[in-house]
Amino acid sequence: MKRQEFRQKSNWQLIFALIIIIFSIYIYLYLNNSVEINLATSWAFGLIVGFILQRSRICFTAALRDPFLFGLTKLSRALILSTIIITIGFAYIQYQQQLGGLPIEGKFVPLGWHIPIGAFIFGLGAAVSGGCASGTLIRLGEGYKLQWIVIVGFIAGSVHGSYDASFWYQLIRSQKSTHLPQLLGWGNALALQIIFLLLLYLLSYWWEKHKF
Repeated sequence: MKRQEFRQKSNWQLIFALIIIIFSIYIYLYLNNSVEINLATSWAFGLIVGFILQRSRICFTAALRDPFLFGLTKLSRALILSTIIITIGFAYIQYQQQLGGLPIEGKFVPLGWHIPIGAFIFGLGAAVSGGCASGTLIRLGEGYKLQWIVIVGFIAGSVHGSYDASFWYQLIRSQKSTHLPQLLGWGNALALQIIFLLLLYLLSYWWEKHKF
């Protein structure tokens, strides 16, 4: 009886998945042909990234929480490796832009008290809700009821943040943002960051072995 119920549930999930795929393709074609190709590209990119996040179980909060609570660093090491790849990719793009006389892409903000204050608020909310933005969206799609409350808090917090963002920007307006390659050079800055990340990777690997 249980095997038959499992098969029926699997068949229902397969049919539902096919409906979602067909509906997603229809939306992509509609956006591409009738609205704007950029929206169609964003739709496809969002679906791909969402699928990867759901299958990989990536959660930035868990990557920082699990090593201290459970001694597990698998997510932490995955994020460190992805950061190394992103660092190399962004360094190449920005370096080519500088050689071409183009403005360097990226949002550079000065250091200040707004960073630890924002990090504390975000960390407190993530600890209470059990996940960051990506983890919340993943669990929301998987049917967790708590995340429906969390997503309302996300929306409310984002609206309030956009309302008083000018106050925080005025506090740091007089400070100057610094781009690390401008201080050390592209090669030294890239090597320094990669070495630092590799040390973090080795440290997290040792931490898990030490705990178990």
